[in-house]
Amino acid sequence: MEIKWLEDLLALAASGNFRIAAEQRNVSQPAFSRRIQALEAWVGTCLVDRKSQPACLTDAGATFVVVAQTIVSAAYHSREDILAKVSLEKQKIRFSTLSTLAQYFMPAWLKDLQPFIDTDQFVVRTDFETIPQYLVGLEENVVDLFISYENPNAGFYSDPKKFTSLTLGQEALVPVVAPDATGAPLWWLPDRPTNPVPYLHTASSLSLWPVAGHLEKHYGDLTFTTVYEACIATSVKAMAVEGYGVAWIPSFMVVDDLANGRLVRAAGIADDIIVDINIYRCKDFNEPKVAAFWRALLEKQVGSVT
Repeated sequence: MEIKWLEDLLALAASGNFRIAAEQRNVSQPAFSRRIQALEAWVGTCLVDRKSQPACLTDAGATFVVVAQTIVSAAYHSREDILAKVSLEKQKIRFSTLSTLAQYFMPAWLKDLQPFIDTDQFVVRTDFETIPQYLVGLEENVVDLFISYENPNAGFYSDPKKFTSLTLGQEALVPVVAPDATGAPLWWLPDRPTNPVPYLHTASSLSLWPVAGHLEKHYGDLTFTTVYEACIATSVKAMAVEGYGVAWIPSFMVVDDLANGRLVRAAGIADDIIVDINIYRCKDFNEPKVAAFWRALLEKQVGSVT
């Protein structure tokens, strides 16, 4: 059974004339008649009384035409809904990023971009486990853009033939710790404490995350004991607030805690670690929505420089 057969029956029921109905359906009258016969064969009984003038439906036809109207209406409404959803999906920009950036960086960043972009529909994924998996997501067009922290002194060694990138900004990783009863830090690293320093480790998928290198370079004479490890920076910060140890945490996550005294610095500003926030795109794909978004990023960067 074809939906055009149902539409043929509805046209015939409305006009009562095979010739007029055939013209409305933009087919020859013989072809129209054959399609009505095909529908009747599918239903298994005669739907039209051809002896009457104008042509009228049989009892079975009168019953079935109600069903035909329901089916046709449902089919077209469903198609419209599906096309609308598909169109909506095509307009979305698909990001992948780290959970910390998704929570603390992207909302304000996207809001700041609104004057420069034509879309306000976004999908953000944080479920990739490693940097290679994030980059594969770009290569396979699972996502359009990837945003990540990056050590400016190292990088991801991504293939420049496949990927292009922009630096969106920089972030400081701040050494923080809970205060004691007097408001002083529980551990002050520049004093070179002789006892092991409890360390709260952000388990990052970034193999080149710079904290370990910083500790080795600047505090190689101290003993750091990892007492807590988590891939979610908010969890690490919560442990720091409770006094479990020292952690390097992105500054935008702890600015309020430092201001209200829930956290204090474990070392001076010289011990902040500066990382880039970069956005990556695969060169193999040039969908208009993504190309327009990338142009907006470039134009915004040029505007901020000038």
